[in-house]
Amino acid sequence: MSPFTIISILISISSVLIGNFIYYRNPKNQLNRVLALFSLFIAYMAFTDFQISTVSTAEQAYFWLKATFPWMVVGSFYIHLALISTEKFKILEKKITYVLIYLPALLLALLNLLTREITQGVQMGFWGWTYVPADTVFYLITLMWTFLLGIISAIIVLHFYLNNAGIKRQQAKYILIGIYLPLALGILTEFIVPLIFSIPSPSMLNLYIVLGLGSIVYGIWKFRLPQLTSSLISDRILSTMSNFLFLLDEEGKIMHVNLKTLEITGYSEKELIGESLEMFFKDIDFSNSYLSEMENMQTNLKVKNGESVPVLISSSLIKTSPDDILGVVMVGNDISQLKKAEEERDRYREHLEDLVKKRTEKLEQMNIQLKKEIIAHEKAEKKLKNSLDEKDILVKEIHHRVKNNLMIISSLLNIQAHQIKDEKTLDIFKESQNLAKSMAIIHERLYRTEDMRKIEFDDYIRELATDLFHTYKLGQGIEIDLDLEHVKIDVDKAIPLGLIINELITNSLKYAFPEGKGKISIQFNRLKAKDEFELVISDDGVGLPDNFDFRKA
Repeated sequence: MSPFTIISILISISSVLIGNFIYYRNPKNQLNRVLALFSLFIAYMAFTDFQISTVSTAEQAYFWLKATFPWMVVGSFYIHLALISTEKFKILEKKITYVLIYLPALLLALLNLLTREITQGVQMGFWGWTYVPADTVFYLITLMWTFLLGIISAIIVLHFYLNNAGIKRQQAKYILIGIYLPLALGILTEFIVPLIFSIPSPSMLNLYIVLGLGSIVYGIWKFRLPQLTSSLISDRILSTMSNFLFLLDEEGKIMHVNLKTLEITGYSEKELIGESLEMFFKDIDFSNSYLSEMENMQTNLKVKNGESVPVLISSSLIKTSPDDILGVVMVGNDISQLKKAEEERDRYREHLEDLVKKRTEKLEQMNIQLKKEIIAHEKAEKKLKNSLDEKDILVKEIHHRVKNNLMIISSLLNIQAHQIKDEKTLDIFKESQNLAKSMAIIHERLYRTEDMRKIEFDDYIRELATDLFHTYKLGQGIEIDLDLEHVKIDVDKAIPLGLIINELITNSLKYAFPEGKGKISIQFNRLKAKDEFELVISDDGVGLPDNFDFRKA
């Protein structure tokens, strides 16, 4: 038995093992299924090589050579694997993709089986029986088709490798090796070596393909390719998840737990397998059935040291069909820290409510006191208002009586003046009467105004001057010119000013106009200073006598 015979049978067996391994890692995954079929296909091709190497006649060798008729399907498998591994799922969703990948190869395989257009026959060579290629265009098309698909596959995976990083790049690297290795070695041994050494090399393509599959399997083992290892990833997730997990059979016995469960309970895995959940959950009644579903149920988990840990659990049934229940999976969280936080929150809330209550009581007391003070203030304000109203009435009454008294004095003087014949004495009476009137007018205005302290002094001057003109009855020849600014004057200033105005106008009316013609001017205006005013009384009469000294008069 030659070494190549042993290699062929080992390739066949290895391919079967690889195919089974890949398939059972995840039977539902498309990539797993295609890899498994590819492996079985290579196992079949290696078995035919084994048979060819063991027969002694040309007829037997040709028979097994014909059995290798679908060898060109290798390129189709490679392009299919490349599209799946590089996640070209949109392309694979179209049925035309499979027609373009597999139909040409199947037609060439059928042509190879039924005719000699691709494989003409067999011959005994340096390494044993080998095929004789047909000198036809179909053989050339078959070679070009197979190697073209291999090159396209390598380019697709290479592009994916260059445009990704991390775990995807590492995964693509081993798929890339799995495609490039058979392609490169096949070109080397099938074409380059025979051309250089003029010696046909043994057909080792199946070995190269198995080595390529071995590279992909290594990537599966080392990097846990998601397309190939969903079960391994599930185990890793379960073992590292932060939730504790119980997996129960249909009788409620523990079949599997994760690391978090062992950590929180304090038990070992051997101590838990086969036990029931009643040892952990005393608050849950499992007497009826374990096969029930729960969602976010809060309870206590009893651990090995006897303590109880507050937890939140949920459980779901595991079914293969609506009526076929395999078991129950229970997942939970340790909520000890959450409970402590809630207790701390409740204590803080109670403290805050107590503070709010005390503050509210204090505010209510302050509010009651404030209401009392407001009522007392309102009473005092009302009393003060009544008192002010009484005082206003009293002051008005005083002004009214003072005015009446002054008017009585003026009237008495007027009556008395009718009995006086002496002119000087009569003038004295008139002046006294005018003085009384000037003061009476002020009190009259104070009585009629709302402001008991101030009068409108411009109106007062106008009224006083008019009244004096009527008193002396000098005729139409005397004019009066008034330039008065609207100003309010305090009563303490108004009375002496009124007396001064009365005196000055009276003197002008008595002595300034002996011919009965002239003009008296009165000006009262505010100065630039805020609280200063100027009073100017003048006439255009004859003036003071030359020998008159006002300082001695």
